[in-house]
Amino acid sequence: MRLAATSGLYAVAVAVVAAEIFLPAGVLEYRRALAFPEPWRLLTAHFVHLSFLHACLNGVALVLLGHLFADRLRPRDMAGILAVAPILLSLAFWLALPELQWYRGLSGVLHAIYFAGCVAWIGQTAGRARWLPIAALVGGTAKVLVEQPWDASFPVHEVLRVAVVPQAHLIGAVVGTAAGLVLRQRRQQEEPAQP
Repeated sequence: MRLAATSGLYAVAVAVVAAEIFLPAGVLEYRRALAFPEPWRLLTAHFVHLSFLHACLNGVALVLLGHLFADRLRPRDMAGILAVAPILLSLAFWLALPELQWYRGLSGVLHAIYFAGCVAWIGQTAGRARWLPIAALVGGTAKVLVEQPWDASFPVHEVLRVAVVPQAHLIGAVVGTAAGLVLRQRRQQEEPAQP
């Protein structure tokens, strides 16, 4: 099962890089004006990028998160997050960020995977070992909060010559936390009751 999950993430990572190489710029990106006339953009925007470097960084991050949480998130959990989180992120952009006219990149979804994995990890860890996933969750939360613009501005930071929309990270963190809580609840229901 672990090999299948890892292979699937490698395939998605390769597709992300291939999309950057072979697709014309902007063809699948989120565009506020086209969000409903061309609804596939709500999903596809998160799998196209601003540059080859951006695509490679996000592809590598996806594979690393897959390895990190391979014992915490089942392949169907990961597939569900990869399918649903992009749409929820795009809808959140449309509703809460009217100034965001376009978006490309997987980083919001990567944050969703990270937070879902941390929450699931906390649910699967007991005793003194629980400090590690809690520390990972607190560290991720601090990172997301520190990078947010807490005024009315709408910055697009540039990191490694790649534009970053920090609000996507925050929305991804919220989506991932909710997904992690749902996955924890589902696992608890699947496990047999302890006598």
